Amino acid sequence: MGATSGVPVPSGSTPAWYLRIGPSVVVMAVVLFLVAQLADPDGYLSTDVGGKTATIEVIVENGPRAPDLGYWAESLDPDGRLYPMWSTARIDGAWVNVTTLPMLYLAAPLWKLGGARMAVLIPVLGTVLAAAGAAAIARRLDGRRHQRAAAFWLVGLASPATVYALDFWEHSLGLGLVLWGMVAVVDSSSRFRVAPWLPIAAGLAFSTAAALRQEALVYGFLAGVVLVGRLVSWGRPLTAIIRGSAMLAGTAAGLLANAAFEWWVFGTTLRAGRGGGTAAAAGTDLVVRAQEAVITGIGPLSGTNASALLLAGVLLGLLLAIGHNADRPFLDQRVIWAGLGAVALLVVLDLIIDGMRFIPGLAATTPLAVLGIVRGGRTGPRRIVTAVSVLALPLVWLTQFAGGATAQWGGRYTLPSAVMLMVVAIVSYDRGRARETLRILAVAGFVITMIGVGWTVVRTRGFADASRALADRPEEALVFRDPFLAREPGPLGLDEQWLAAPTPELLREASEVLAGAGIEEVGYVDFDIGRAVPDLPGYVVVGESTIPLVNDLRLRVVSLEREG
Repeated sequence: MGATSGVPVPSGSTPAWYLRIGPSVVVMAVVLFLVAQLADPDGYLSTDVGGKTATIEVIVENGPRAPDLGYWAESLDPDGRLYPMWSTARIDGAWVNVTTLPMLYLAAPLWKLGGARMAVLIPVLGTVLAAAGAAAIARRLDGRRHQRAAAFWLVGLASPATVYALDFWEHSLGLGLVLWGMVAVVDSSSRFRVAPWLPIAAGLAFSTAAALRQEALVYGFLAGVVLVGRLVSWGRPLTAIIRGSAMLAGTAAGLLANAAFEWWVFGTTLRAGRGGGTAAAAGTDLVVRAQEAVITGIGPLSGTNASALLLAGVLLGLLLAIGHNADRPFLDQRVIWAGLGAVALLVVLDLIIDGMRFIPGLAATTPLAVLGIVRGGRTGPRRIVTAVSVLALPLVWLTQFAGGATAQWGGRYTLPSAVMLMVVAIVSYDRGRARETLRILAVAGFVITMIGVGWTVVRTRGFADASRALADRPEEALVFRDPFLAREPGPLGLDEQWLAAPTPELLREASEVLAGAGIEEVGYVDFDIGRAVPDLPGYVVVGESTIPLVNDLRLRVVSLEREG
């Protein structure tokens, strides 16, 4: 522990450490940036990213205060019932597909410089920030130099944070801010004097992360509660009030700054409304949320059938058993390890048979996190990190967006818990046979992460090829059955005459809009899964074709012409 002006500070905060980690930061950023170039810039890991990249394109073209995607059929469909991109809002006459602003505006200069291939530098730097934060947390947990290095490289290159560096989602940047917020919280929990700006910085980090990832508020709230509770338990209630209030002030400052930014751009706030909607939805559809908690918590498969849920439970039990028996000889655990190998074999066979896909479970993609739960409460700082990580899980599952459990990698809403528990495991399993257990599961995590990297490349290339094929279709207009699918092409669809009509009622409205616009040739787009071609009043079918997507999945485009 060092000291400045008589104020004890953690050794992890010394300037020399930041200088030593500098070269590693550069190397990791270069590696991740180069790997990200393997993905196709016209395809994404999520339909959400299509809306984000389309908005960046508009910001670059029209200026920072005009993120209006426009609508070719606005005069015929003023309410946007057929708007092709899901989750587009009408704000002051503009068509806006934005959930968070900061990352879009950070990326706009890079987009102008080199398009999506350059803009990916933002999520890359987010993962590097997260890796550095993991190493800093390891220092606070008394991790030795090789453990801090392991935390840095494993989080950056062998965890879900690696996958989220490769696509334009906010998860990596939000994760990095949450981890550094936890660094400040651990430092602020000292019974000695601390720099007064530390708890303010903690609150600011969490609220800035919340401008990107809403679940950061859950982590910030719990971190504040744990900080105050720890100081009160030491008989320092006044210190607890002061530091807790400072953290709250930092949180408020970050939230107000983001609200002011949104007001400057839109004349209203978006994040507050989104947060209110999430809070109102909390606790609804409990059966669905329970299923999705299992999937995103431990699921190695994306299904919700009995066999998938059973396999998830077996995986969790085996990992917990390995954590509890890590100090015993391997031969004494051979049944447990054999069981884990069998689960891994089943997952691999599933990927071979059905093709590459998302592995949604936190435990399945970050097995070290389960070890962190087993030994997380053995020392004071570890208790802080473990408590926040574990207590956050049910709260996040209770409030997360329902319906997207299978289309994500490693529980994207609970990334901070996965990474922090991973760090706890790295500093806890460092002697004798326990170290070997750690190494085996670290290698397993790296292999799983490489599967995720491969899936990112496969999905982005498949969807990019399909998006370009859709944009090049000969029909004057396309009608999508799925508005999520219509959002996938991002900027490629901005100048196209596309509509989305997921119901028969909307399909009838679409026919009226198309007729009103004088459209003679229409293409109806759906997944090629054997569904009957719906009736588009006033148009007759003249042919159909298919477009490859990913694995064996294809799109079917039914060509129609106007009657008469």
